[in-house]
Amino acid sequence: MRSRTRMTTCALLVAATIGMVADQYLATSRADEQTQPATVRIGTYDNRAIAVAFAASKHNPVQSKMEEYKAAKDAGDDAKVAELETWGKDLQRKLHFQGFGRVPVDDLLAPVADQLAGVASANNLSAIVMDCDFSADGVEVLDVTDKIVALYEPSERTLKQIASLKNVEPISLLKLADMPAEH
Repeated sequence: MRSRTRMTTCALLVAATIGMVADQYLATSRADEQTQPATVRIGTYDNRAIAVAFAASKHNPVQSKMEEYKAAKDAGDDAKVAELETWGKDLQRKLHFQGFGRVPVDDLLAPVADQLAGVASANNLSAIVMDCDFSADGVEVLDVTDKIVALYEPSERTLKQIASLKNVEPISLLKLADMPAEH
């Protein structure tokens, strides 16, 4: 009988010890889960690729502006002709900055802005930004340039031009500022 009581007592002590160890393990695991930040994913893109995709897309207003220009020229509307010539030079200059340097392209993203949430969702991203200068532990940076470019429905020729950008460093803003609009 004594032996049986001793065995029962030992079994109870072992069970209690296992229970305490399990409780401690679970408490430690829960604490670790609470102190470990969730991974945040940030999407980035090359603005130059976006500029090239936009310039060759249906979203580029150049074609309609060329039609306006021709109509103004045919009508003898010199003021409208001058306005559209200025607009063209300004657009060309801006696209040079965006397509060859590191310049924001928020205006070029506007036509596909409603589709950016889909890119973010499909890639489990918290945000999409042009560049990420720093990321802390727990932040994953993912290049989604190609996914955004696809929103512009680029041709094979445009995709080849964009692919060639990957091997070329952006041009400095000072050099771009000195380039003529016609370049």
